[in-house]
Amino acid sequence: MSKNKYNMLVEEITNRVMEKIIEKLEVSEGNGFDTIFQELKGELEKISILPDNKIDASYYTEKQIVDVLKNMGYEYKKAMGNKLHFFNKETSISLYVTQPKNVISLVP
Repeated sequence: MSKNKYNMLVEEITNRVMEKIIEKLEVSEGNGFDTIFQELKGELEKISILPDNKIDASYYTEKQIVDVLKNMGYEYKKAMGNKLHFFNKETSISLYVTQPKNVISLVP
């Protein structure tokens, strides 16, 4: 097999493997939001999903939300502007609570 054909074959295999990896990441990220929402819903029954995968927790006080997040294993890290940053070491997931609206998101 010529070097050029070998390189093309390696590139084709690499592309297919990368496509499969990306597909799996997209599925797990999508499921991750749903899982987090369902866990929160167990503690904060009156939350709902907003556009852009944000969670409306405005019915609850900031203290109630913080207490639930801490009970779920999230540790308060720092404030980032008007958002409180929480991190779960076990799952490596960060959550952000926007003040004063009490909206929870996965992105800062």
